[in-house]
Amino acid sequence: MSLPAANPYAGHYQSPPAPGAAPATGQGAAEPSRLPGLRRFAGRSKPSGPEQQRLARLQTPTHRPYRISVTSIKGGVGKTTTSAMLGLTFGRHREDRTIVVDANPHAGTLADRLLGERVMPTVRDLVSAEQRMRAVNGRGLTEPAQIHQYLGQTDRLMVAASEQNPEISESFDEEDYRRTQDILARAFDIIITDSGTGMKHSGMRGTLAVTDRLIVVAAPRFDAARRAVKTLDEVYAQGYPELVKDAVVVITMDTPKAVGINFDTLVQYFQRLCTTVVQIPYDRLLYAGGTIDYDRVSADTRGAYMDLASLLADGFTTGSPAV
Repeated sequence: MSLPAANPYAGHYQSPPAPGAAPATGQGAAEPSRLPGLRRFAGRSKPSGPEQQRLARLQTPTHRPYRISVTSIKGGVGKTTTSAMLGLTFGRHREDRTIVVDANPHAGTLADRLLGERVMPTVRDLVSAEQRMRAVNGRGLTEPAQIHQYLGQTDRLMVAASEQNPEISESFDEEDYRRTQDILARAFDIIITDSGTGMKHSGMRGTLAVTDRLIVVAAPRFDAARRAVKTLDEVYAQGYPELVKDAVVVITMDTPKAVGINFDTLVQYFQRLCTTVVQIPYDRLLYAGGTIDYDRVSADTRGAYMDLASLLADGFTTGSPAV
């Protein structure tokens, strides 16, 4: 069986153009700079043993745009934090292009966590620009620089913000989310979607329809565990049993230790439902809720997210094409 066609935009990463600058063409696109996470080994020996193996797994190339959805029907369990840290981890340690998308229809905070509070374009602006351009050229936004104008950037990670007006955001439906994913697949190799808590919202159907790997986030509490199970049930009920079987449950420690629940029992329970369970240790800076500074996150927590990213990257060469 032949591999899916490679992303035609590979090797053409560019930062958003300066205000008033003309979008660059594919012929003159700048070559990607090396990642800070890879530059740090310059002039000294590279890591060896297990660390080198983990980096090699994390840097597994994609053969097509790969889509990861992070979800939970319960808020406050670390879903947005997980999306942000996973994106930052891929961005820090890979040479290709990663984007995180805020698909929360209720004024999501992903862009705030990564970029700080600011006025910036949203996914609705991106889709509107696609429609305008398609009316002009019949093809839509075809150059990465055109797409980047509607995104934010931190380090090597790009960010697509959600609409902050709830009335407008609620009307962003399944077709809009499919269109968003289609646009981003022209310019990015890894697309991470921070989904909302409303599993019945039509936008969630659009997200699940193109998902390659599902992450369900839980916290070490009885209510959070039950809602994580309910999330898996809802995904199954919507017709995606394979996503449930291959799902990764991420248990985020939002306190230094679990209280009133046996953590090992919790892990074993989720392992009966899906493939993998990953624990993310408590980090006080992350759970303060402010803008995330990757380099100030504890080494243990960064390492846990590297393990999660490596696990996901193991599937980059074997995943079947998304619908």
